[in-house]
Amino acid sequence: MAGSDLVQWEVTALGSTGPYKLAVHHARGTIVEYFTTTAAALSREQEIEALFLASCAPAPATAWAS
Repeated sequence: MAGSDLVQWEVTALGSTGPYKLAVHHARGTIVEYFTTTAAALSREQEIEALFLASCAPAPATAWAS
């Protein structure tokens, strides 16, 4: 979940030893990237997930000094 939107991801082997396709499905479309290892694909998924979560977080309040 990223906010109220469901985000799903999958890593698919395109051959017996790779490459591997990462697909991240979200409310506005799908992000597809290719990797030589599953570890690299999962690392990138974590990066993308963090970006989704950061984009849903409210902006920090700013205190203005007078």
